[in-house]
Amino acid sequence: WRHLRCVILMSALALMIALPGCRRKPNAPNVPRVPRTAAAARPHPPVVQPFNFEIALGPNHYQIEGYLVKSPEAGRLPAVLVLNGGEGDAHQCVVKNGDLATILGIQVACVSIPGYGKSSGPSRLVGPQAVEAARHALDLLAQRSDVDPNRMAVWGVADGAVAAGLLMDYDKRPRSLILQSGAYDMLKLWPEAPLRTKLKMLHEVWPSKRVLKERSVIENLPNKLDCNVLIMHGESDQRTPLIQAIKLADELRARGAHVSTAYFPHGSHDIAKQAKQPAENFLRDTIGDHQPTPAS
Repeated sequence: WRHLRCVILMSALALMIALPGCRRKPNAPNVPRVPRTAAAARPHPPVVQPFNFEIALGPNHYQIEGYLVKSPEAGRLPAVLVLNGGEGDAHQCVVKNGDLATILGIQVACVSIPGYGKSSGPSRLVGPQAVEAARHALDLLAQRSDVDPNRMAVWGVADGAVAAGLLMDYDKRPRSLILQSGAYDMLKLWPEAPLRTKLKMLHEVWPSKRVLKERSVIENLPNKLDCNVLIMHGESDQRTPLIQAIKLADELRARGAHVSTAYFPHGSHDIAKQAKQPAENFLRDTIGDHQPTPAS
């Protein structure tokens, strides 16, 4: 019995040690709870809105798919129009680049040019309908009360870069342009293009000299330019040779444009990951390095 009583006492002592929460806590100071409304305010997340519209070119009508990512900042802010002319759609463009609205405090509009994403087409090798879609998107942005029309940029990807370049040929509103993985001299590209690129061109349009010249950014450049341009290209691009980007940079500088380049040694046609940081820095330096203009 004495041995059993010892075992019971030892077990009770062990149980008290193992369950400290059962012991009475000392009196704690009376610290008032901070009301939820008094907590530090978190910045509002960006708001994504539809940015769909229709364009007409002659008898043809095109439905353009787009989204606008509104910055959480107030006032008239800079804006960047991203022209998707590659794989994916405008929604995926928002996923990749929509965070620039918060990072830079700018409005970000993503649209797919005709023939890409969920926009109606065909593309016709970045025909006039693609340029009209880009122009009308700029019109809609410039009319917004939360956009500073004097600080708008255009970022074209793949065939979207061709549309952005052709827009630059006659529309002076975008003071900054980013051209990524585009073809800018169609007359030179056709005889030198890889087979895959040739087949794509033939699928969209008959590559006559007139058609290729109409779609060549270099052939339609104005004599004088006063804008900032960032050209990004993968050196291992198997669809569009790097020489296309190098030649465009030379032609732009000869006309007075302020040109920066980012060529990625191991980059292919899809350089989305490599291009994000240079594009962010470029936009910050050219349209984002200002305090927002108060809304009127």
